[in-house]
Amino acid sequence: MTQEPAHRNRLKTFTRAQAESMFKFLEKVIMESKTPVLPPEYAKWDTFNSLYQHTTEIKNALGNFAKGDLDLRLVKKGATSGSLKAILANLSHLAWQFKVAASGDYSHTVDFMGDFSEAFNLMTSSLRCHEMEIKEKQEELAKMAEELKKEIHRRDQFEAALKESERNYRNQALHDPLTHIYNRSYFNEAGKREVEMTRRQGTDLCLLMMDLDHFKNFNDTYGHLSGDAALIHVTKIINELKRNTDIFARYGGEEFVLLLPQTSFAGGLVIANRIRNEVASRPDPAPNCRTPLTLSLGLASLSQEEALADSSSCEDLLRTLLARADEGLYMGKKRGRNQVCWVGMSEDAAVPLEESVPLSVVEPALVPSGHPPLPPAAMGQEEG
Repeated sequence: MTQEPAHRNRLKTFTRAQAESMFKFLEKVIMESKTPVLPPEYAKWDTFNSLYQHTTEIKNALGNFAKGDLDLRLVKKGATSGSLKAILANLSHLAWQFKVAASGDYSHTVDFMGDFSEAFNLMTSSLRCHEMEIKEKQEELAKMAEELKKEIHRRDQFEAALKESERNYRNQALHDPLTHIYNRSYFNEAGKREVEMTRRQGTDLCLLMMDLDHFKNFNDTYGHLSGDAALIHVTKIINELKRNTDIFARYGGEEFVLLLPQTSFAGGLVIANRIRNEVASRPDPAPNCRTPLTLSLGLASLSQEEALADSSSCEDLLRTLLARADEGLYMGKKRGRNQVCWVGMSEDAAVPLEESVPLSVVEPALVPSGHPPLPPAAMGQEEG
């Protein structure tokens, strides 16, 4: 007679109480968060031990899955494990699809998880529409930015042209259009500033008023275009001889003024004769004229003592200086032209001083210590 296996003999002695105890233990394994250790008396039952291991594996997998861990490996096989593996595989694929969508690719769809798939596909479709709208807006903004860039460029050009126009206008307002030296308006403003500097710095100030001799006859003989060329010719000579700090201006038709800051009367006299000699020595003042022109010059000076003693305004002092120089110029015309004269000069004074005479030997007799009251402006004086 064949002997029965040992576990079958044990099954014959398996009581109802033992069965209930084993099912309660299995319930604890499923229900409690911490899995209890399998007691030794249950471990000897192979089927129950396998059920315990399978249940524990699924329980741990579900717990990790609840925490978001989708990278799980189930050893036990069976319907429950297979379903759980399928769920985890689908969720892993869905997570990958989300990563793809997060990178900006909204072309993928899923169809394996019911409502999850529908929600994902709706999301990617909405994102795709938003992406298209954003691209359209970006294109519109790019066009607007380009138009704005062009508009800024146009405005910059307009502003540059406006500034250039303002510079040209200011230049025209301050300069003589023919000779391009300063005009009378600028000279009057700059002259007032130089008178004020004479008072402050304790220096002297000289003024030359110059007029081309017989210029009306020159124009009548050679024409006004030649007359313009002659004015430019004389302007160029004086520009070559003057200092950067001197203020040179066209005061009237053929009349020029030169303000000499920080210059004594004696120094101004030497500069005046240097200009007079240079103009007289240059032929060809105009294309069709080889005869040199000559200048008559009136000289006036203002010392610091005079500037401080006179309570007049800087404008009035400048006007006085101009009147003195004008009187000297008129005197030079009367004495025969091509010479330098000044208010207070004696009728028999030797003129002109040559350019070669150094400042240190200018005769004191020719340098008046003061200026007499100005006579009334001469009327009806002869032309140039």
